[in-house]
Amino acid sequence: MIGEKVSYVVKIFGIVQGIGYRPYIYKRANKLDIKGWVSNYGGTVIINVEGTREKVGTFLIDIIKKPPKLADIEKVEVHKEQINGYESFNIKKSIYSNIKLKYIMPDIATCDNCLKDISNKKSGRYRYAFTNCTLCGPRYSIIKSLPYDRCNTTMDKFFMCPVCHEEYKNVETRRFHAQPTCCENCGPTLVLTDNKGRVINCLDPINKCAGFIKKGKIIGIKGIGGFHIVCSALNTQAVKEIRKRKNRKEKPLALMMKDIEQVKKYCKVSINEEEILMNNRRPIVLLNKKNEEDEFIDVAPRVKKYGVMLPYTPIHHLLFKENIPPVIMTSGNISGSPIEYSNEGAIKNISKLVDFFLINNRDINTPVDDSVVKVIDEKLVISRLGRGYSPYCAYKKINHKILACGAEDKSTFSFSLDGMAYMSQYLGDLKELKSYKEYIKCMDNMKNIFGFQPDFIAFDMHPNYMSTNYGKKISKSKFKIQVQHHHAHMASCMLEHNIWDKVIGIVYDGTGLGNDGNIWGGEFFIGDRHRVNRVAHLRNTKIQGGDSSQRDIWKIGVSYLKSVENKELRNFGLERLESICKTTTDNTCTALDYNLNCYNTSSLGRLYDGISSILGIKENITYDAQGAIELESVLNPYIKESYNYLIENKNGMYILNYYPIIEDILMDIKHGKKISVISAKFHNTIINMTVDMTCQLREEFKINVVILSGGVFENIYLIKKIYILLKSKGFKVYFNEKIPINDSGISLGQVAVADEILNKKEI
Repeated sequence: MIGEKVSYVVKIFGIVQGIGYRPYIYKRANKLDIKGWVSNYGGTVIINVEGTREKVGTFLIDIIKKPPKLADIEKVEVHKEQINGYESFNIKKSIYSNIKLKYIMPDIATCDNCLKDISNKKSGRYRYAFTNCTLCGPRYSIIKSLPYDRCNTTMDKFFMCPVCHEEYKNVETRRFHAQPTCCENCGPTLVLTDNKGRVINCLDPINKCAGFIKKGKIIGIKGIGGFHIVCSALNTQAVKEIRKRKNRKEKPLALMMKDIEQVKKYCKVSINEEEILMNNRRPIVLLNKKNEEDEFIDVAPRVKKYGVMLPYTPIHHLLFKENIPPVIMTSGNISGSPIEYSNEGAIKNISKLVDFFLINNRDINTPVDDSVVKVIDEKLVISRLGRGYSPYCAYKKINHKILACGAEDKSTFSFSLDGMAYMSQYLGDLKELKSYKEYIKCMDNMKNIFGFQPDFIAFDMHPNYMSTNYGKKISKSKFKIQVQHHHAHMASCMLEHNIWDKVIGIVYDGTGLGNDGNIWGGEFFIGDRHRVNRVAHLRNTKIQGGDSSQRDIWKIGVSYLKSVENKELRNFGLERLESICKTTTDNTCTALDYNLNCYNTSSLGRLYDGISSILGIKENITYDAQGAIELESVLNPYIKESYNYLIENKNGMYILNYYPIIEDILMDIKHGKKISVISAKFHNTIINMTVDMTCQLREEFKINVVILSGGVFENIYLIKKIYILLKSKGFKVYFNEKIPINDSGISLGQVAVADEILNKKEI
């Protein structure tokens, strides 16, 4: 009936708090003459609306289909309610509740309007370094509990001045209910100190800091999620000094540039990459260098990409207004340790790394590193989950309360609650004690925010992982579930893309304990989230050197050369490797003969290491996967040729035999082929072998869906070519995008596997 009055209670789940949603709803309600109220309710938004059926319908379509820019609506519940006869529409005080489906807003880069404020001399926030509004600023890093109100953040110690409070209450301003809102009269302040924490008196810390950067000084700058170590990227001596102080000899360093025009001066930027660089999350984006040799000599040696981000806080923008050059913006930590995020911790632990500190008195509750992303086949792919994208949370229909402890390197943890799947930010290498302590602290913090207590604990099969030991330690009174490493990789991709049926899972990785006690990493599975069968794998190789071989990858090269059946080629390869390494390989060969300190592996990651050393690209590495990364970087993408390979069927298990590949590579070396050509042919061979094997498995098992996962697929050339070729053959192909494809994604895969095991009532 036209004009009939109706009343509904509407609950909106997702990223709906801290984004100006309530004032947006308030304004739409008043425009349409809707009565009632809106409130934060736990981690959601709840609305009670009254009005004519037509106007209420229009109102609901507007707020759900056209929400604020930062909103990410996961679910909406609408229930009919009796009419209460409201006379107006109001914003009610937040309701504290243990409501299901809780979300946390990630930290968001400074919006254009706030940039205008800090540039406008007539603004009350002119050059104020902590300017924010409902569309931007800190969120996850300052939240202590839900709902997202100021009293539940680290901003609770700053009392709003009358001007800020008026803006906070006024629905017509964009700072209406902006929880971190502040100004220079009532908010955090900047202080410039020496590396001992002694204050340097100056009228303008930003201007003084910029002057230091121009002079080649190294600065520790406190940002949204922690400290960065900063210097001019054009000052070769300063860059070398950062590497020396951080003991980071060759690993690429992140860059921050003033604007997109400056980025385009040094990098090739696609339309998609430009959009990601400039979006409100402002991650580090991996971009192809425009010139192999440019002014940034020591920033990213022997790789073809820079990791670049644009300014994302007022501090950054104000520094660049002082005409500083592009800067190194690397994590404020000692290599291997977690990022420093407290003033006291920075002065204590990284004072020897910097000359000065630019600090502030806004506390960080949860440290968050910068996210690292790239574009593959026009898709945004997250390599490191951090600021802007963390924490990951999505409704994935998980039935049980599970805590998953993740892997040991590139660690994260995940948990499931009321159907939701949550994953922490990147937390580093747990073999480092400080990282392990931060891992536990962050886990306790997330449990507190979400009011989470697990019923089940999931962890990796490897008995020596710190994450496994932690899982066993806390699971004494709970059910525990061990999940094979590569099954977890596969399941993480299935979880992201909501895949439940059986698939062909291809997991190319560096390491991971297999069911047979060997180290896996070149695997083909048939299965689902619940269970997998290993149906094919790269031929096992005996690697000598244990943990030392992960660093001295020439030992891996020796191990692969020892498997070459052609004695003449084998001796040629070993003698050449000796001349490159300037060391004897005899001891390693003898140890292989007597099986001393050796392990068997099917890892494609180790094969990449071996080929890198055999080609003389890298014999000893200083950061994870350096050999493989540089092997990809030297390849000539215009080469189409490949090498011979062999797929054998042994007792029903397909074995991908690399012997012909090694021999062909050695022949090319003897004939003087360029390294760029050999690398390309090797990559093309792995691609062809993978596609060939997948087609055979489709024919045998009648499965047409393929999952690609595992750390080796960080290789863009490899994953892109395999993806395109498989799609051209009619496969449905999926790879990790929002959930990292490397070991950071393991924890969510553990959640997916454990939940299915529990669904099958196997525990």
